[in-house]
Amino acid sequence: MVANGIARPLLASVLFALGTVLISACAHDPTPANLTQQRGSADTAPLLQAVAAADLERVEQLVETGAPVNTLTEQGTPLARAVADGQGQIAWYLLSRGAAPDYVGADGVTPLMVAAANGQRRLVQLLLSAGADVNAEGRAGQTPVSLAARAGHLAVVRVLLTAGANVNVAQDGQSLLMHIVASGDLLTAEALLAAGADVNYRAPDGQSALDLARASGNHDLQLLLIQAGAR
Repeated sequence: MVANGIARPLLASVLFALGTVLISACAHDPTPANLTQQRGSADTAPLLQAVAAADLERVEQLVETGAPVNTLTEQGTPLARAVADGQGQIAWYLLSRGAAPDYVGADGVTPLMVAAANGQRRLVQLLLSAGADVNAEGRAGQTPVSLAARAGHLAVVRVLLTAGANVNVAQDGQSLLMHIVASGDLLTAEALLAAGADVNYRAPDGQSALDLARASGNHDLQLLLIQAGAR
């Protein structure tokens, strides 16, 4: 029992770590017919249902027998569902079989955004390795890094910044740095500044990140911003 308890997590980690290799290797295979992007209904998408049931074996059977991998339903794609449910092994399997990492509906919310917002660092890394757009923008102006930062997932923020995430994004008239300063998150503010965030960005009402720090009485943030060149 102890051996099995150790072996299973170890196997999962090895499989997850090999995700990039598998995805790259499959990129050289002939493109199967079941990779066409299409729309459908969740009720008639057995692959989506298998993902929702967290049934990896069934997912593999369906894909190997030609089930459409890139079907967009009212519940999203199979990959999006796997990411939302934190099903790492299913996500990397789908990606290794040609799932499009950025295939989304009208809201523009990508699997990478979902993983970032949920603080799923390993899934974020897997999706990035599969070519997910680190600067994809949803209908509301959200991006993976803005979602991770505003949710307080500093480790994910760092991964995204390293991958080239735009630190100077704005939403609701305020820069990402302003949103983070308003929330009082010193460490994330420090990471954003180190990545090149515009410390003197001003919202339409004229407010800056320093104004927000002063209004909240956060002396540590004020000092950080002044040292970064805030005026």
